[in-house]
Formats: sequence, structure tokens, C-alpha cells
Amino acid sequence: MGFAKAHFRIKGMEGSLEGLALVDTGAWYTVIDEEVAGRIGVEYTGLEVMLTSFTGHRIPCREAIVKFITIEERTAPSELVAICTIPHQVKKVLRKHEVEDYIVIGVHTLERLRYAVDIATHRLVESPGVLMI
Repeated sequence: MGFAKAHFRIKGMEGSLEGLALVDTGAWYTVIDEEVAGRIGVEYTGLEVMLTSFTGHRIPCREAIVKFITIEERTAPSELVAICTIPHQVKKVLRKHEVEDYIVIGVHTLERLRYAVDIATHRLVESPGVLMI
């Protein structure tokens, strides 16, 4: 797994937020806290997913779509995200890393925007592409 920090902007159906987020290559979905999702407005798909956080918490989430998410300079329209109540311990870890405590950027978003995490420098780099067999 690799971690980095990245500037983001996320736009829902009713509002938007921006800041600095943790990028986690061990996470498939971009995860947004339920309270924040309620403020920006998301469109739920009807699917439920179970995620495991980097602190070991099993977290029930609902899949949703936001209008767009921008990471650094690149924008992904109609991005698929997971909405859940992010546990207090996870929020504490995020704050310790000096990033927003209501969002974690996942691999799906990174791949759509052609980014990867350089595990040596903990920075975003141009992705070499998705491995297909």
C-alpha cells in the first residue's frame, strides 16, 4: 500500500468542499463521511458495500455518485464513492496526518485521473496504466 496527500475539490448535487486529503492505494473507493455527504448532496446507487479501514474497522457504506471530484489539476465527472460514518479512530489518524478527516481518496479515483502513488516519495505521479491480464 502507498499513501500520499493531495489537494481535492468535490462537488455534490447541492454543494462542494475542498482541502487536503489522504490518498490510500489500499482503498478501492473514495470514502466520504455520511455527514459531509448530506451537506454536499450525493446520488445513492442503492448498493451497499462493506469496507475495512486501515485501523481494522469494518464499515458498512452506501455507494453513491458525486457530480465530480478534482485531484490536483484533473477532474473526474460523475465519480463513484462510498458513503459511511467514518469511525472516530480513523478520523483521529487522518487529523494526525494533517488531512481532512471526512474523506479518503481511493484507487478508483486515482486510476480514472491517471495518477499513481510513488511509494518512495509519497507523491502523486503519472500512472503507467491499469494492469490487464
